[in-house]
Amino acid sequence: MCLGIRMKHILIVLTAFLIGRSTVTGQTSAVVPQDKDQLLKGDPMGLEQVAERNGYPSVEKILSMKDRLALTKDQVKKLQEIAVNLPVSATVKGQEIIDAEEELNGLFASENLKEKILRQKLERIGRLRAELRFAHLQPYLKARQILTPNQWALIKEAGTGEGK
Repeated sequence: MCLGIRMKHILIVLTAFLIGRSTVTGQTSAVVPQDKDQLLKGDPMGLEQVAERNGYPSVEKILSMKDRLALTKDQVKKLQEIAVNLPVSATVKGQEIIDAEEELNGLFASENLKEKILRQKLERIGRLRAELRFAHLQPYLKARQILTPNQWALIKEAGTGEGK
């Protein structure tokens, strides 16, 4: 019983820490948004799992199989371009999300936020997050388009997706 109470206490403290820390002035100084570090790194944060669970391997996985798939030099070049461009586009989009979240935070802090503006800001953040997810999932589709049907069949046969 004591352990249960202690665990609840730990969860309450942890939740309070994650929501935000109080500064000396008493204002909240939470990181906005909470996934800021991952957004800055271009971390997929699980956004790509839908592709991998359904048998779409990452570009890196396909490149690691280049000999087995008998990829052409042109295919390798195109796949490498995708692999190089994804982190760049993801970090750019991540920075846009951070900026929009910080702007929303600032509007709340100013106590001068109206419902119409709130809705607009939230819709923009939603669009940006959808664009980020697209940036992480599009390479899976592009990679499949680069491969021949026989190469794709080899990938499916090998069961390279996460869910396989």
